[in-house]
Amino acid sequence: MAGRIAIIGGTGKMGQWFAKFFVKKGFKVVISGRFPQRTAKIAKSLGVEAAHSNKEAVKNANLVVVSTPIQTSPKIITEVAHHMRKGSVLFDIASVKKDVIKALKDAQKQGIRTISVHPLFGPGAKNINNRRVILIPVSDDVKVLKEISELFEEEGAAITIVKDAETHDRVMAYTLALPHFINILFGCLVSSSNFEVAKYGGTTLALQLMITQSVFSEDPSLYSTIQMENTHFSILLKDFLRQAHKLIKIIENEDTEEFMKVFQETKNALSKDPMFKDAYDKFYKALESVDTFEK
Repeated sequence: MAGRIAIIGGTGKMGQWFAKFFVKKGFKVVISGRFPQRTAKIAKSLGVEAAHSNKEAVKNANLVVVSTPIQTSPKIITEVAHHMRKGSVLFDIASVKKDVIKALKDAQKQGIRTISVHPLFGPGAKNINNRRVILIPVSDDVKVLKEISELFEEEGAAITIVKDAETHDRVMAYTLALPHFINILFGCLVSSSNFEVAKYGGTTLALQLMITQSVFSEDPSLYSTIQMENTHFSILLKDFLRQAHKLIKIIENEDTEEFMKVFQETKNALSKDPMFKDAYDKFYKALESVDTFEK
């Protein structure tokens, strides 16, 4: 793939990340945003072109990346597809795919080649070496899947192909929305305490607090959307509460035998993951890297 790349929502954090990514790969990049002056300023800092509108941005683009909020992405996809060149490629980077995939399928009727992308990293990533990128085919277009895969694989990314939006959103309920929820809940509880927990915490707290603080440093509107727009997460939350109440009952009853049983059963299930055996050592290595960095 060569030529001109347009990033819709190029003034956002991930939009800017992708602009830098494609510039580094030698592409000509144009970005669009809601506010022309801000768009021009950011474009100048990135060394890319600023468009006055989405229509202008995609006009001569070979590839269009939609990097807009989850709620608006389907509408933007539909809008820009009408102004793209036939045969050009369009992909989104939304974290919830249900409505996005529908819009991408409709865009194909305009002669546009589409695929859905989910980068499993944030704008703080310096590169994508060993980072995971999910691709969801929208059609049986093997060529576009190959082209987009190579864009990321060339930089060391690990590609995972997910068959459809339903599967993606169900998996993301566990791997994205749930960790966010747990850390938000942890942050709420810790912040409501009447003492500075960091002063009294050990190794477990150090890493947990770091993860929680990183969550709260991000855009709350993005996190709320990931949890509220994914219908699979509301189902998962019911199971979360069921499991929590089960553990609460065990603890309140001081049922050590049942606690040990639940712990061992869960350990047995988790140990099937090849990374389980090295988890404890990696935990301390991660902590050591944090300590070294802070010094």
